[in-house]
Order: sequence, then structure tokens, then C-alpha cells
Amino acid sequence: MSAGLIRLTIVLCTVTVLLLVGMTAFGFWMFDFALVRKAKMDFDAGDDLLPHMDVIRLRSYEAQEIIKRMRTEEVYIRSHDGLLLHATFVPSQYFSRKIVIAVHGYNSYGMFDMSSIVPFFRGMGYNVLIVDNRAHGSSEGKFIGFGWLDRLDVLEWIRYAIARLGEGCEIMMHGVSMGAATVLMTSGEACLPPQVKGVIADCPFAGAYEEFGHIMFSNYHVPGRPLLYFASMVCRLRAGYSFRDCSTIRAVRNMQIPVLFIHGEEDTFVPPYMTERMFKACRSKQKYLYLVPEATHCYSAFQDMDSYCRQVSDFVYNIAHPEES
Repeated sequence: MSAGLIRLTIVLCTVTVLLLVGMTAFGFWMFDFALVRKAKMDFDAGDDLLPHMDVIRLRSYEAQEIIKRMRTEEVYIRSHDGLLLHATFVPSQYFSRKIVIAVHGYNSYGMFDMSSIVPFFRGMGYNVLIVDNRAHGSSEGKFIGFGWLDRLDVLEWIRYAIARLGEGCEIMMHGVSMGAATVLMTSGEACLPPQVKGVIADCPFAGAYEEFGHIMFSNYHVPGRPLLYFASMVCRLRAGYSFRDCSTIRAVRNMQIPVLFIHGEEDTFVPPYMTERMFKACRSKQKYLYLVPEATHCYSAFQDMDSYCRQVSDFVYNIAHPEES
């Protein structure tokens, strides 16, 4: 072998090693940045990621003040892996065996994302269980589940609701953003109890790989796929799951229960085409799609609350009267 070829081989090997080291380092950095619990979430920060965050924050705090005047109960359960999970139980105005399990989005907490729906569902005769996902709010956990680990936690909340309200209860799941992906992943489980009658998914992502790739390309103009492979590998080593596991679109192919998909047409954080793809892939016999004009991420309910509530109430009616839908 000539000296020139040896030098070229050494250079290529060095470059390859440096690339592998760099991409592995990126994988650890991305995992720590995106999937390790934050010490404190500042919802009053001025530099917000989401458009209309000022309106979302105002409506949330107004709704939370209303809920403070209601009779509520803080409840806790254990996850399958031993974490203490928290939720707030808001009873209906009159005795009811209907309940909504409300699931919040990424880097938020239950009351912030889901308090605005409480008066509406209570008006329809539902109890509301507002959960804090693992590694969020008042629930324990170091690593964010990105819907995949959370689906097992929601199954535990479903069992809690059945134990509390009886075998004859009727359960609805309602999630926003990562919470929407969570309830869709939950609904695709073969062990889903028959008491779960329907799911409302507001701006869900189709999968972790696709969502992270979209953010990296749209926000930072970086092709995500080769880098995400290493981040996913780190996630598997540290949190016990990979980005490939977090596939919402795979879950909806197994769905049997009714589902209402909701998405804002101006959502750039989780593009509406993800929901449209999931709607087409979903195998439920009762599936509905509501695209909200001019609404950005997590803003569909606030863009037109009357229409939003009408779509949800129509969905609930169609579940009870499938022959008319």
C-alpha cells in the first residue's frame, strides 16, 4: 500500500470517527434538552415558542380561577414502573358515571392546557380528570415519555376511573398536542377497556421521528434524520424507548373506538398534514376531522370556542347514536 493511500485512509478514518463522536454527542445533548424534565417551566416568559401564547395563558388562568371555586380533589396513583402520578378530579354538577380524562401537551401541565374545557364538559354532565403526565406538573419522573410511556399511565388512569365510578362508567379521552398523541396511542392498545367510548385528539403529531425532524428542519434548517438516529439511540439507553416506538400513526391503524381529530390550519409547530394522514390511516368506523381556519398550534379552541364545543358535542352525540351519524 502506497504512502499516499495510507494517509488518505487515516484521514477518512479520522473524519468518520469525528463524525460519529459528534453525532453521538448531539444525541446526548438533544435527549437532555428535549426529554429530560425541566427544573421549572416559566409560563410567563416573554419569548414564547407558540403564537398567541398570551391569549392561551390568559384563558388558562381565567379558567383555573373558575375551577378554584369548584369542589375538586387531588388524586394520586402509581405507574407501572413505580412513579407517583398526579391528577385533579373535578366532579360533575350532579351524580354521573361519565368522565373525561384530559391530557396536556409537551412541557406543560394539566391545569394549564386543559382547564378551559372543564366548564364545557361539566355542562354536558361529565366528571373531568385532569392528569399531569410523568415528568410534568406534580407527577414524578425524570424523563418525558413523548406519548409512548404516557399511554401506559393513561391506561392506569382509565382503571382508576373504572374503580371509582363503577364498571358501568363511560370514559372519554381528550388530549392536546403531545397529549393528543398520547390518547391516540392509548386507544390503539389491544387491552383498552370497553368503558372507553371515544377520543378527541387536538393537534397530535404523527410520530416522534417525524415531529423532531420537522422542527429541526423548519426552525434550524438542519436535516434531522441522521442526527435523530443517534438521539433515538440515547433515548433507548436512558429512557427505555426509541423515537420509532412513538408512532401515533401506527396506533391509529389499530383503533376501533370513535375518534374526533382537530387541527389548526395555520399550525406550523405540528403541521396539519400529520393529522390528515392519521385520519386517512385510522381504521375506526366512526372518525371525524375538524380543521380550524386560521388557528395555530393549541389554539383551535380559542380561535372559535363555539364551533369547537359544537364539534365536540356533536361527536359525543354521534357516539351515543351511531345509526344517525
